Amino acid sequence: MTDHLLSGVLFAACLALFCWDQYRLYAVRYELAMLHRSTLRDSLTGIANRAGLAQSWEQLAPLRPWVVVVDLDGFKPVNDTHGHAAGDVVLTAVASRLRAVHGVAARLGGDEFAALLLDTNPATAARRLAAAIAAPVRLPSGVAVSVTASIGLAPASPAGLAAALADADAAMYRAKATRAGVVAFDPLRDDHTAPTADPRPLLRTRELAPTVGVSR
Repeated sequence: MTDHLLSGVLFAACLALFCWDQYRLYAVRYELAMLHRSTLRDSLTGIANRAGLAQSWEQLAPLRPWVVVVDLDGFKPVNDTHGHAAGDVVLTAVASRLRAVHGVAARLGGDEFAALLLDTNPATAARRLAAAIAAPVRLPSGVAVSVTASIGLAPASPAGLAAALADADAAMYRAKATRAGVVAFDPLRDDHTAPTADPRPLLRTRELAPTVGVSR
């Protein structure tokens, strides 16, 4: 084997080793990125989870997004009647409809969702969202079920995401108690006092009223 040929073989071997090392580095970085991404996503629905919502807030806070809390009405009867798999189908469908918001949608846990709205008219956007959520969901069995939503809205708070979520959650409780559908936070009417018992009434699946108003 000549020196020239030997040099070529050694160069090719070094190049192959370098490429392999680069590939392994890329693979490790990609896996780490995917792991990081998975910690920010809800495993069932694919939308942001609480951590993902917090990260999105850090990026969007300068734009002062409205904070929305969505709690499903009539979800428990779906689970009780059709099983948890059917409930998962409904949650996934609701999450898909939430993706249409101009902003970031998240699942906080159970049947509670949230969003950061960048819409110039958040009340109108919330009404559209309520109507979308109320559309029937067809289960794999062929049965169509419906849930509705109680939605609380709150403006961005200088105190941060947790404070804005607390405001939106207080408004959501009033929306649920009054069956108003969509309610904007009012500091004179909504407080954050933790109730001694869950004030949410026993719910059942029902159709959305023809008009969902925004109560203050």
